[in-house]
Amino acid sequence: MIRFPLSDLLDEQECYDYLLRTLHPTGLHCRHGHPLPPGQAPHDRSRAPIFDYRCRVCGNVFNLFTATVWEGTHYSCRTIVLIMRGFVQGIPTLQLAEELELDYGTLLKHRHEIQQLGLTHKPTDPLPDDVTEADEMFQNAGEKGDKHDDPDDPPRRRANNRHGAGTMDNDRPPILGVVGRTTGQIRLTVCDNTQQATLQPQVEHNTFSDTLLNTDESSAYNHIAETGRGHVTVCHSRHEYARDDDGDGFCEVHCNTMEGIWTGLRNFLRPFRGVHKKYLAAYTAMFEWAHNLKRVTTDFLRTLMVPNFTYLPT
Repeated sequence: MIRFPLSDLLDEQECYDYLLRTLHPTGLHCRHGHPLPPGQAPHDRSRAPIFDYRCRVCGNVFNLFTATVWEGTHYSCRTIVLIMRGFVQGIPTLQLAEELELDYGTLLKHRHEIQQLGLTHKPTDPLPDDVTEADEMFQNAGEKGDKHDDPDDPPRRRANNRHGAGTMDNDRPPILGVVGRTTGQIRLTVCDNTQQATLQPQVEHNTFSDTLLNTDESSAYNHIAETGRGHVTVCHSRHEYARDDDGDGFCEVHCNTMEGIWTGLRNFLRPFRGVHKKYLAAYTAMFEWAHNLKRVTTDFLRTLMVPNFTYLPT
């Protein structure tokens, strides 16, 4: 694949202004929250337009990246803008490192840190939809990059085709998905297994008690109705994928919405050529954000770059 150097086409000052609006919407301030007084001269101008300032209240030196994941970085503003664009769009780390001429290992560490913030601060409120669907997907994810010197602990082979239900231990961790039929919003959770004790609490957390839940015939959902939720199922083992219960000619009982979303998640993960199971939840969270938001917002970017900022979209 031919690389196209985007960084040379971006204006450094424009990127600085964009990051300033994103990271500090109320204005630049030190790590203790003291605002930069109007007209204060920089303490250090050597990295213009990234100026260092000395706080007149506490004496701390600060700049645009203080108290963010980019604190101490030597990357330019335009490089950081392109890195964040690549992370949010799901561009593989190796491709991004080559395009921006950055060290792959360093960039991968940044990706894991930023995506972990996306996982930590993703919305956890229940879906408001009257009708929801729940389903599971099994994703091959081993220990990519880890050394396996112990002959009793061999690395996972490509295209893991183990029989039976996947688990975290056999390198096919299940991902539980819940989607609302009206809003189209999703909640994704990487689980250790597909047992009832694992899945049902997650379904209860992600839906309100008066929702009508559509699932397949998995026994993990057998006791959902005991929580007050409506529960209807289709039997995939009998080749039943949609059913019309009320006779209106519309097959309303199905979990095909969630099945379609799995296609999107697989396409999102495929370019990475394997994801370590330790980081799978963070990669999945980035897909969830992208699906729910559709368009990048400054609040979302602040969530990924400022550890103590939490954005809960409405």
